[in-house]
Amino acid sequence: IDKRFRPKFNLLLLGLTLFLTVSIVSAFYGVDPSYSFWSKFERMTGILMLFHLFAFFLVVSSTFNKEDWKKIFAISIGAGVIEGIIASAAKSPMMRGGGTIGNDSFLGTYLLFNLFFALYCLFRNSENSEVKTRLFFKSKGGLKVYSAVCFIIMSLILLLSGARAAKLSFLGGVILLFFLWLIFSQRKKLKIIGASLFLLLFISGSFFVFSVFQPESFVRKQIVERFFGETFGGRFIVWQKGWEGFLQRPWLGWGPENFEFAFTKNYDPCLGTVRCGGDIWYDRAHNIIFDTLVTSGALGMLSYILIFILFFYFLGKNYFRKKTDFWTAGIFTVLLISYFIQNLTVFDMVSSYMIFFLTLGFIVRKEIPEAETVREPKFLYLSPIFILIIFLFFLSFSKFVISPLQTDAYTISALRAQPFSEERLSFYKKTLSSSPVGKYQIREFFTDSSLGSLSENVSKENIIKEFDFLEEELKKSIKENSINYRAYLKLGQLLNVYAQIEPSKLKEAEENLNKAIAISPTNQQGYWNLAQTKIQQGKIEEALSLAEKAVELEPNLERSHIIAIKIAAFMGNSELAEKKIKEAIVIEPAWEKDLKSSLNEILNPKSR
Repeated sequence: IDKRFRPKFNLLLLGLTLFLTVSIVSAFYGVDPSYSFWSKFERMTGILMLFHLFAFFLVVSSTFNKEDWKKIFAISIGAGVIEGIIASAAKSPMMRGGGTIGNDSFLGTYLLFNLFFALYCLFRNSENSEVKTRLFFKSKGGLKVYSAVCFIIMSLILLLSGARAAKLSFLGGVILLFFLWLIFSQRKKLKIIGASLFLLLFISGSFFVFSVFQPESFVRKQIVERFFGETFGGRFIVWQKGWEGFLQRPWLGWGPENFEFAFTKNYDPCLGTVRCGGDIWYDRAHNIIFDTLVTSGALGMLSYILIFILFFYFLGKNYFRKKTDFWTAGIFTVLLISYFIQNLTVFDMVSSYMIFFLTLGFIVRKEIPEAETVREPKFLYLSPIFILIIFLFFLSFSKFVISPLQTDAYTISALRAQPFSEERLSFYKKTLSSSPVGKYQIREFFTDSSLGSLSENVSKENIIKEFDFLEEELKKSIKENSINYRAYLKLGQLLNVYAQIEPSKLKEAEENLNKAIAISPTNQQGYWNLAQTKIQQGKIEEALSLAEKAVELEPNLERSHIIAIKIAAFMGNSELAEKKIKEAIVIEPAWEKDLKSSLNEILNPKSR
């Protein structure tokens, strides 16, 4: 490799290497190393992706020159505008809000970076450079005009979107940039004004953050819950449980991507209620601090924070040594501060990680002097090392890119196949044998798909074949991770249904659901499903006791009351069922219609 394009040692590279190393060690000692490495299709942010991002950083920080970066930013800004327009104009519910990126929050992060890229191009487009970006723009000021127009469009899209964290971070970032401009101006009065405003911003911001964590504070009740919605309260519960998970494994955490296992172990029964957000499954803390503490421990958190410290050190050192101007130092400092702050309520995806690592690479590249001469390329001999590199590349490409792509394609084909057909079972098998990516998620998804497509017209023989395969796969999930609550729960649900064909499966269902309860004793779902098992076993009193236990865990969760009422009615004890309805209505009068409807379903099944 030409020396000009070899990675140069620098502190930021050292910081990223340390972060990657800690993540790998954390995965190795975590609760599920395989899951930490491969992740799942919904996220794709495991160790494998970190390797790709690290390589991406090495390339962008070693290759591009100043004019290349202008083109890169111009293209990225344009992509941000296009993505924003797609998200805003899309008629499909799947595309509306997040466009091709996913949802409002992910789009907001992407736009946040591109808005600051646009500001950089607007203020930093060198007046002394006969810009080679004339490939895109005919006039010298073309990039500035283009950046200004794109900035306005993306600002409007962001401010009209549902990405509330990104909105606040962007507006706060612009204000902070203005204060920094005042502080570093040449006029003493402006410096004093800027420093005073910055101090005021810091004090008020600190007070705001402190008040957010006080449940009855004005900030929490009148600002946060009104702006984000009352359901935002669920985040505070998850953060609290995340902290408990961190204390259980403080140094290296549970392993990257393993937040959900800490979450189910420390489950709060109020989740599922309106007061606590309504969601019962979290695979992320929706907060970069708690996410990192839980998954990578204190060492992972320190290595992550070190990346930001070294980034700011790079910018500050170059600014005070007059190697870079205010706009470069100021804009990218504010960008990373804004990015970190918005990550206090959301989390990273591949799209945000890529643009984050692109930013890191840009700052490092500015530190490296560009070569003035260009040498003629030398003939590349097929040395043994070169042949080995090519071989490893194609091997890795096949294993880490082609195979997961096949898994994705087989999953889609399985969904399109006829329920309980030989074709669908064949696609199930191909999907789970082609790549480990998302194996837990796929097994659970296929189980839900099979349970949801049962009908009287399906061959009993085909049902047994498919259920046997799914049972075997879910048992693999349990063998690979003995605290996988979802696998135990899903297996119990599958066996409850399977028992309608093979009654002997009830014993296994009971065993697996008891294990699920042992893993997450405060999670109502285990009790609900075990109650179903007890009903099928004819142990109605035990089923009622389990339903009542679920109610005790969280009286404000409607579904627990409905299940208890249905079981009481199924026992033929309508008086007890009516009593339970009255008790539930005292807790929440709005439930009355649903509760009476549930009772009617049992007493008058023909009316359904």
